[in-house]
Order: sequence, then structure tokens, then C-alpha cells
Amino acid sequence: MTSAETDQSTAVRTNIQVDTTPEHAFEVFTTGIDRWWIRSHHLLPDELKRVGMEPHVGGAMWEESEAGEVCTWGRVLTWDPPRTFAFSWLIGPNWEVPPADAVGSRVTVTFTPADGGTRVDLVHDQLDAHGAGWEQIRDAVARDNGWSGLLRRYAETA
Repeated sequence: MTSAETDQSTAVRTNIQVDTTPEHAFEVFTTGIDRWWIRSHHLLPDELKRVGMEPHVGGAMWEESEAGEVCTWGRVLTWDPPRTFAFSWLIGPNWEVPPADAVGSRVTVTFTPADGGTRVDLVHDQLDAHGAGWEQIRDAVARDNGWSGLLRRYAETA
């Protein structure tokens, strides 16, 4: 079961437990992101073809539309398998394709061994870095179809 809560009004925290090793949980969350990402969560026009990431610090978090357009919406900040993965969230309050110089908030995901599996904690913080309207991002990612919904989909494939 997941639920999201706001912390100090500039962060959203949620977690879930999966019945697998931290190594597998990390792999599914990162390089397997296309298997669990909610298909309606995309920025480009047209349908989402796939979402992915480059598995190294500085790597892009990206999406590709069925029309073949690609946009980068984040950058890998921490790559420490199987413990921690963090990336910048470059999507602003307008929910449009971010410009190349977009300022981002941070999403940090940790994978901790727990009874019979792995606890996955997700913290989306520094949301105020997006400037005016940042609260819209916080409220959206804290909703049931935000990070909590994504983690439930992730858990189904982990």
C-alpha cells in the first residue's frame, strides 16, 4: 500500500514494499521504467511510445512519442545500484516539454532490504526550485495517480 504525503510543503514522500531483492528492484525501477510507467503520463503530443533513461550520472530521463519525437524531462543525479537512484525533475508547472536550461527539483529513490523483499522509498523534494506555480507540481505528484500510482504499477512488475 502506498500513500503520498507532503513534507515541509516542498517535498512529497511515498514508499512501497516489493517482494524481490534490492538488485532486482533497482533494475526494474531504472532500466525497466518503460514496463511500469503510466502510459497517460507524457509531455509530447501523440501517444507515448516508450519512456527510458540512460543508466549513469548525467544520463537523460526521456520519452518518445509514437510520432518519433523525443524529449528529455530529467537528468540522472545519482547512480548507486542497488541502493540509490536520483534524478532531476525538469518538468515545470506548465507540464510542457522543458527547455534545455530548465531548473529541476529532485527525485530520490532508495532500495532497502526488508523482511521478504525490498522497501522502496521515493522522495520528490526541492519542488520550490521550479519557481512560481511549483505547488501545482507538488499537488499533482502527491495525488493517487502521481508517485503513489506509479509505485503501485512498478510493484506489479518488480
